[in-house]
Parts: sequence; structure tokens; C-alpha cells
Amino acid sequence: MKALAALTKLIASISFFLAIAALTARADFTPEEWKKLRNGEVTFSGVPAENPDGSHRIDFVTKIYVKAPMQEVWKTVRDYEHFHEFMPKVTKVTVLKREGNLTWVRYDLKVLWLKVTYHLSLVDDDSRYRVDWTLDRSKENTVRDIVGYWDVDDAPGGSGVVLSYASFVDTGIPAPMKIVQKLASMALPQVVKNVRMRAESGGKWKKPEGS
Repeated sequence: MKALAALTKLIASISFFLAIAALTARADFTPEEWKKLRNGEVTFSGVPAENPDGSHRIDFVTKIYVKAPMQEVWKTVRDYEHFHEFMPKVTKVTVLKREGNLTWVRYDLKVLWLKVTYHLSLVDDDSRYRVDWTLDRSKENTVRDIVGYWDVDDAPGGSGVVLSYASFVDTGIPAPMKIVQKLASMALPQVVKNVRMRAESGGKWKKPEGS
């Protein structure tokens, strides 16, 4: 039994890091994107990606310019215990375990009249100011799959940062790609806008009640 448990843990760890490797290596931005970001716009795009099993998906990536120190933004995107104060739809985040640069958390959200619960395994890279996550399949979840990352980059000129947020979510409910992209284009930009307001306020800003 101990050998089986150890093997299961090893397979889960390998799957986790393979999924991380399948994501874009670095959330770079082009000069054209920077012009938009500098003017206060939020960019949104779909990026083809490959799953560990060889199948393909679309990761949706949104970026925003944040006029706050790197360390403040880095702290904000990892402040899981207080996500309910500023992240859209999030009602509670519970940190289940921390081990080195790995964190396991439970997310509770309310989307319209639905309650959504899922568990993530997150890995921090302090040297690159990046957090990657995958779905923790050892727990019960109300979604089929989640993969994503935060990436905090220095903005040109040394003033503020460019924050990138990527997400792929498979709810388990079949839907046309156009509808999925439309929903993502509305949801993801609000996430980074809320993070910007939180970071620029020094951690004081809170979202409107019920949002």
C-alpha cells in the first residue's frame, strides 16, 4: 500500500510539472502591446498550447500595466487568503498546504447562481516573479481541468510592471469556441483590473460587495 501511494504521488508530481512545461515559457509583450498597455488598455489573446497527452487547447492571456512596485504586485497575486476581498466571483480561498515553493489551495466561487469549487497546485518562481498552477486531481472539483499562470514583468522605463494572467478552464460542459472566447474576454480582463486596483492601493482596495 505504501509503495502504491508513493507511486501515485510521483505520477501526480510528474503530471504537474509536465503541465507547467506546456505553458508559454515567458509572458513577453511586444512594443505594440506596450503602447496599448501604457495608455491604460487591457490586451487579450488566445494562445495555442499543448497538453501533456499531446492534445491541444487555447490558453487565454490578458495583460495590464500596473503602476506599483514589483514586490507589491508579486505579493498581491500570491495573497490567496485575501482573494475574496478583490478577486471577481471568489467567495473564499483556503490554503491547504505549503511546502517550499509549492502551495495547495481550495477556491470557492459563486458564478451567477452556481457555486463552484476547485483545488489548485501552485508553484512560485521568485527568480522570475511567476506563479504556475494546475488542477489538483486528488481532490473533488466541479470543473474538469484548469491550467494557468501569473507573470510579473518590469515595464519599459523602470516604472511599474506589466502583469500577465493566463488561464485555460474546462468546465466539462461542451460549448462552441466562439462562446468560450467571448466569456473569457469578459472575465479575464476584470481579474487583472482588480489586481491592479488592489496593488496600486497598497492592498487596501476591496471589490464591491457581491462582485
